Amino acid sequence: MKQSADEVRREAAKLIKEERVKYVIGYAPGTDLARVMPFFASSVRQAARLTWNPFCVPSLVKYLLDHRYADTRLAVFIKGCDSRGLNRILSDRQFPRERLVALGLPCGGMLDRAKVLAVVAPDTELVAVEDWGDGYVLTTGRGAFEFPKRDYLLAKCLECEHNVPLTADRLIGPVVPSPAVPGGDRFAAVKRLESLEPAARSAFWERRFARCLRCYACRNACPACNCKECSFEQAVPGWQQGACWISKRTNPGQNGFFHLMRMMHVAGRCVDCGECGRVCPVSIPLRELYRKVQKDAQELFGWAAAGVSPEETPLLSRYEEADPDEFK
Repeated sequence: MKQSADEVRREAAKLIKEERVKYVIGYAPGTDLARVMPFFASSVRQAARLTWNPFCVPSLVKYLLDHRYADTRLAVFIKGCDSRGLNRILSDRQFPRERLVALGLPCGGMLDRAKVLAVVAPDTELVAVEDWGDGYVLTTGRGAFEFPKRDYLLAKCLECEHNVPLTADRLIGPVVPSPAVPGGDRFAAVKRLESLEPAARSAFWERRFARCLRCYACRNACPACNCKECSFEQAVPGWQQGACWISKRTNPGQNGFFHLMRMMHVAGRCVDCGECGRVCPVSIPLRELYRKVQKDAQELFGWAAAGVSPEETPLLSRYEEADPDEFK
């Protein structure tokens, strides 16, 4: 991946030097190799700080919305799953395509930092990481460690459907094989939850919703949550005067209502990027909640995936004469 990281820096520097963009949104090293951070490069010197490695998990596309009203052209690096989030934003007309340069990063899978640090002590110096096809080799101050992809990748990577970006003006680095497990069941975890008795399933989610801080990190990271005014921040929704959908209190009832309401808002629009669960400070498995809706949408309406095209119409925003139920 070192070669691809060098190409990332060269491409970013070229775009900035030629004044084709004002910013390049990419990844920069954080406090260690496994902690990367979003970085806005606006000079050739800053472009030299950019990096690319299997810990570059965060999606960067939501940062585009901070600049949707500015008359500036931006470039953003996207992985395959990020490209579906970008398509969601473009499909919702929340950012103009003509002001964007999408730089695609073919992805062999992202390492689960928690799993890696369970093997490598948290205070170990991380030096470099290499992709060896079936696994990653991590060089540290205590020697080299090999991590088989099937055991140490993020769960979403083992179910990946698009490891090569769908919407990219240019691909950076070679196309690599998908990390997805052949013949795997994308909804295996959802089915395990569905198999629980209703009372047990309800208790499962109530325990997790009780931990919710209502920090809205899940909403803020989600590319499908791109409304200019969020319903959760409306004291009185303008279209229904006198009603208040949800309070700001953090209790199991209000927390559950928040998550179920958001689940319905992104139904048919969720791109399964996993950002909601990744950013949750109390580790609520939100991805499984939204994947339940994805599974239902696929089984009931044949809706395979959202975000595969910037021109798609979301599931609940379309009507076809062949729909199974008549409108009465």
